[in-house]
Amino acid sequence: MRAAAVPEAVKPCAGRIVDVDSHEMMPAQIWEETFGEIAKPIADLIKSQPPRPNHASIPDYTGDIMPVDPASIFKVKGPVAPGAVDIDRRLEVMDLMGIKSQLLFPTSIGLWGIQLATAAPEDKMLKLFGDTPEEGWAYGRRLVDAHNEWLVGVARRSSRMKTVAPVYGDTVEELIANTRRLIDSGMAGIWIGTGSPPAGISPAHSDLDPFYAMLAEAKVGLHFHIGGSGTFLRTSEWRNAPAFEGFKWTQEISLDPWWLSVVHLSVQNFIATMVTGAVFDRHPELYVCSQEHCAHWIGPLAQMLDIWHHNNHSLHEKEYMGGRMMKRLPMLPSEYIRRNVRVMAFDFEPVGDYLDNYGLYEVYCFASDYPHVEGGSDFYGKFVQQIERFGPEVMEKFFVTNAEVLFPG
Repeated sequence: MRAAAVPEAVKPCAGRIVDVDSHEMMPAQIWEETFGEIAKPIADLIKSQPPRPNHASIPDYTGDIMPVDPASIFKVKGPVAPGAVDIDRRLEVMDLMGIKSQLLFPTSIGLWGIQLATAAPEDKMLKLFGDTPEEGWAYGRRLVDAHNEWLVGVARRSSRMKTVAPVYGDTVEELIANTRRLIDSGMAGIWIGTGSPPAGISPAHSDLDPFYAMLAEAKVGLHFHIGGSGTFLRTSEWRNAPAFEGFKWTQEISLDPWWLSVVHLSVQNFIATMVTGAVFDRHPELYVCSQEHCAHWIGPLAQMLDIWHHNNHSLHEKEYMGGRMMKRLPMLPSEYIRRNVRVMAFDFEPVGDYLDNYGLYEVYCFASDYPHVEGGSDFYGKFVQQIERFGPEVMEKFFVTNAEVLFPG
């Protein structure tokens, strides 16, 4: 590990840093060549849009040729960033950044696929790929399948690139079968949408226990990346106001104030359901991670759940792990969160304030979001400003040990 781009304060972690969010970012010009005919409709749509910085359409794209050096790996974003496409060159980028392993999420047809597959029926995007919402959803699933096939090759290419695959299933049986196939093909993580109940049932339901047990046994994390919350709100009419128009947006995010105020709600609900529904009591070695929903919400959630735990009003006892009959969870909700939940923070967030106010030193994790622009151009420097005052142990947790539970092998 060369770690030439690692600042002095992070040097003790260099070569061991684990990154819970990065992406492939192929330009639309090579999607059909890479993924096959299924990618043509979405690729043609993207290529028809005017080029702009960090956009997926690069009309004059000539390959992953940007030099890998300490300047380019922080300042250049999008499909032209070094290692955005070529996995071998990404490993060089990781070497310079002192990163041992990265979780690799989709940007190209995989991200579009899960967004289409989980979109609300009134979403205008669905109408571009079918006459009915069902046709749009089906196309999204086919995109997910094609991207996951490509991920298999990446997983075989390098043990340092930990591929995370989107998964879907209308029934528990289908969800388990699809996930089993992905795990067997080398996926290091499974990404599930948070906008609707998985397989149509509560995340806390015991019918999902075989799904969770399979992940825990394989040491494969369950991930809640931004992009799968389409149907969480019954309607998108909430954002239909002049005050929310004219803001920047990308494939993943919108910067209008309404969207920013609600982006975390679906993942917060999903994790709260798992915690209060005793999923982590039944599956103590199951680990979940939230990516790109910010991290401001996890501390208040833990505090709020503890309040209701202390003021429990259950009318009868329930059976918890080990056959214990109790009226409430054996541990505090915040204790399950500290043990089983990990949350990515953006570099612009006041992570130091979160630690001051809520503790949860085991929960917050480093992510570069490379090569997406949201990752920032000085993430090491900004994180150091927030966290260094807590000492080397917390720095070690943030950059290395907190996320290690998400990295099998």
